[in-house]
Amino acid sequence: MSNLLEVKELTVEFDTTNGLFRAVDNISFKIDTGECIGIAGESGSGKTQTFFSITGILSDNGRANGIANFNNYNLLSLSEKELSRIRGKEIGFIFQDPMTSLTPHMTIGNQLIEVSIYHENATKSDALKKAKNVLDIVKLPRIDNLMNKYPHELSGGMRQRVMIGMSIMCDPKLIIADEPTTALDVTTQKDILKIFNDLKLHKNITLALISHDIGVINEVSDNIIVMNNGKIVETGICEEVLKNPQDKYTQHLLSCIPDWLEKDE
Repeated sequence: MSNLLEVKELTVEFDTTNGLFRAVDNISFKIDTGECIGIAGESGSGKTQTFFSITGILSDNGRANGIANFNNYNLLSLSEKELSRIRGKEIGFIFQDPMTSLTPHMTIGNQLIEVSIYHENATKSDALKKAKNVLDIVKLPRIDNLMNKYPHELSGGMRQRVMIGMSIMCDPKLIIADEPTTALDVTTQKDILKIFNDLKLHKNITLALISHDIGVINEVSDNIIVMNNGKIVETGICEEVLKNPQDKYTQHLLSCIPDWLEKDE
């Protein structure tokens, strides 16, 4: 496999009222084309800020240094205009809360076709056809009716499926999913993870799955990165790391799931 994303010596810092805070501390990793990599860690471990930084969506008081080579570009050296062309087209993003990520006053259909029109210069007719196709891929029912609905009219699970649909509208090379199942019930979580597995297997989409939930990461990921206090503390093949964790922090994460060992057997 070839490297789709190679991050080298990435550091992310924030100016705060208490001084400079280092959220990500000199980390390096690679993501291969077609793989799903899980990024695990508790809140504040730096996992989300890692991917916010390389896609240019840090808060105003943040700054990133290092290299993030993606598809022959160093993302950290690009202007905001150049990054905005890559975000949504070559890199799709699925955020934790679809209700705040979707535009409340726009219909689902208009939000989907807007992505294709902006990034691919598609006609409205072609964008509409593609939007219906992606809603079918994410297994949403009554698509024609759904296209005319607003976000508040949908359940949390349906909104998250719409977000997944938006992320694949332009056939991206990489999808970053930030805690995509956190606000969902267990049954809906499983449905969403099945969609991720289908995308990985049948669409050859590369996926970075950020989660504090080891069970979620285990469902989908080929490889895993475990982060704590802004550093990578363990990496490897997901199944092997979770069966035989070497780092005490990884062991701690697994100990937070009381029946983990029973399920594994």
